[in-house]
Amino acid sequence: MQLLYPIGLLALAGLIIPVIIHLWSVKQGKTLKIGSIALLGESATASSKSIKITDLLLFILRCLILILIAFVLAQPFIKKTSAGAKNSGWILMDKSQFYDIYKANRKTVDSLLNLGFELHNFDLGFDQFLLKDSLLKTKKFTELSYSSLFNQLNKQVPSGYSVYLFADHRLKNFDGNLPKPNFKLTWKETENTDTLKTWSTSFLGKIYEGKSTPKQTSYSANRTQNLPIISVLIYDPTGTDSRYIMAGLSAISDFTKRKIEFKNWNTPAIKKADVGFWLSDQPINASNLSKLKDSASFLNYEKGKVVTENSNLLLDENRNQTVELKKRIAPNHLKGNTIWTDGFGQPILINEGNLKRNQFHFYSRFNPQWTDLVWNEQFVKALIPIVLGNQDAKDFGFEDHSLDQRIVDKTQFSESKIIKSNGYNKTENKNIDYIIWSLAFVLLIIERILSFRKKTNLDYVKN
Repeated sequence: MQLLYPIGLLALAGLIIPVIIHLWSVKQGKTLKIGSIALLGESATASSKSIKITDLLLFILRCLILILIAFVLAQPFIKKTSAGAKNSGWILMDKSQFYDIYKANRKTVDSLLNLGFELHNFDLGFDQFLLKDSLLKTKKFTELSYSSLFNQLNKQVPSGYSVYLFADHRLKNFDGNLPKPNFKLTWKETENTDTLKTWSTSFLGKIYEGKSTPKQTSYSANRTQNLPIISVLIYDPTGTDSRYIMAGLSAISDFTKRKIEFKNWNTPAIKKADVGFWLSDQPINASNLSKLKDSASFLNYEKGKVVTENSNLLLDENRNQTVELKKRIAPNHLKGNTIWTDGFGQPILINEGNLKRNQFHFYSRFNPQWTDLVWNEQFVKALIPIVLGNQDAKDFGFEDHSLDQRIVDKTQFSESKIIKSNGYNKTENKNIDYIIWSLAFVLLIIERILSFRKKTNLDYVKN
């Protein structure tokens, strides 16, 4: 038996209490009269005192109760070491792909099962399943990366176990370095029967054809696309900020090979526009809004108190695209999703997408006296979500498609041979304080019964 908190044994000092109670006893003396001096007056009264243990059984019970309480405070436990089951281990594989994996690796899987390994689903929870249950069709519930799954495995796989993993090495399953496993891992790469995947994706208003093999993924634009002209309305009473907007949109046109047509908002138009820039703090009325398509996006300057500050304009949530911000408008409209902020977290651009049109509220100005955004290389990229839709920045590399077949270089993995597990020693700390509590409770009941009987007997003698 070992103690988790040995300092709790200091409570044994409380044993002095029952010792004092039982050790000190004062008895009344007897009156003796001496004949030779009886006529001289009252004889003296003598008291006899004795120091000895009285009620030995009660004394022992009370001491035992205090000792047991002290041990409970010290948290006793028994360290139990036992030999674990031999040949313990897991076979991990995606249950939704069990048929194909088992067909290609039947001999290996059967030999592991004969050694005592258990089948577990390589997905969140790592549920165990039997060979007979594997014939039932299942779906993959999550798309967790290998890094996330390995973090969970380190917490769930028992110490000393071996794990045999059947999984591919596709790049899309890795979101960083794998954590070092706390168990013995043998990774068996599974082969894909279909090594070529094709798909179509839309990016910056164009349709691209994607082709992916284990070695590379490539995209090519569909040359037969007949993309419509993007019509843009601009309102700028000062005539200053619109020049930067037009320059940025021209760069987008050159990059995407899309024709962009600029028009003044006050110019009569036959067709409704796709995009609008209202570069004024004057409120936009219903008549002007009617010149935009129902699906149009438009940006408007917000009106309010001008705040001068020396900060940065943060263009993405990762805070790695920043430009100098000199002035801003104190925000008065906070409904929607914050797109840009300053260095203090105050919103600079808010997208209110729950309206009929996709509206952007801008709490600054494109004028260089307010911000250096128009001189920054990120200016054109920042305008793309407004002109061509809310395109995620991560899609610029086309690297997150589910059909991506690229694999990690095999030299980064080493496949081990199947090793027969020799078992492991399992150490368990068994708490026994509940036993001590139970024993102390029983002793307390016995002590109370004896004390009650003693008190009753004393009252009877006095009467």
